[in-house]
Amino acid sequence: MPKKNIPNYRLHKATGQGFVELGGRRFYLGKHGSKASREEYERRVAEYLANGRKLPPTQTKAGVSCQELTIHFLEWAEEYFMSQPKSFAHIKTAMGFVVKHYGRELADNFAPMSLVFIQKKLVEHGYARPMVNRYIGIIKRAFKHGAKFGWVNPQTSYALQVVDNLKKGRTKAHEFRNIQPVAPDDFEMTLSQLPKRVADMARIQRLCAMRPQDVCNLRSVDIICSGDVWLYRPFTHKTAHLGDVLTKYIGATAQKILTSYLTEKADAPEAFLFAPADKVFNP
Repeated sequence: MPKKNIPNYRLHKATGQGFVELGGRRFYLGKHGSKASREEYERRVAEYLANGRKLPPTQTKAGVSCQELTIHFLEWAEEYFMSQPKSFAHIKTAMGFVVKHYGRELADNFAPMSLVFIQKKLVEHGYARPMVNRYIGIIKRAFKHGAKFGWVNPQTSYALQVVDNLKKGRTKAHEFRNIQPVAPDDFEMTLSQLPKRVADMARIQRLCAMRPQDVCNLRSVDIICSGDVWLYRPFTHKTAHLGDVLTKYIGATAQKILTSYLTEKADAPEAFLFAPADKVFNP
């Protein structure tokens, strides 16, 4: 039989696992490139081919494991949150607890007490109460996502909603620290130890109340330089998916800092003013 007709051993980028698709179903094999995953691939393909390119009856049962559900959910989330890498990182962390403790269990066997167990593990791991609640919400969303596509019984997803969020003062989980703004003298002292380009980025962020993403995305094409106050409308930002238009105001002090960078890239209006390829240690 020509080799090209044998199902391929493939990489799932979001999780680093190897997988193979047989009979319309995806099988995850373990860490991509590992000896164990290669052996699992050979075994599954051999059984599939020996059975006339059909899955054995034991492999056609309905339902997916918690690990399979996690991978399906990560595939969706990787694209959905492509402009929010931090959100995707939180999803991977939350679902990692599901895989660690219930990965081989059928998703439909994941009950409210299973979610409570993970909630306790998150607290033991040292996560703050708001973060524990966020991760529990992510797990609930994963099972709701599975129910939408028929991988999970809707009753399984619905039952998980009875697990309450942790309430302030009613749990051992700690609260986020009340972090105060950095003192101006400490800020300036820190900047004196940084390369000029990085220090200027920090100054602009502070002067214009920007997120780090907004500073990194600065391009001359997105800045309206007319008037005493310049207007900066990033081409992408945290709430762009909601249809919001973000406007940042650049005053005289920040304008002086930006002018040299705008001049430097005057011939490339769509280039980032602060790009990793730039020489960071410019005088």
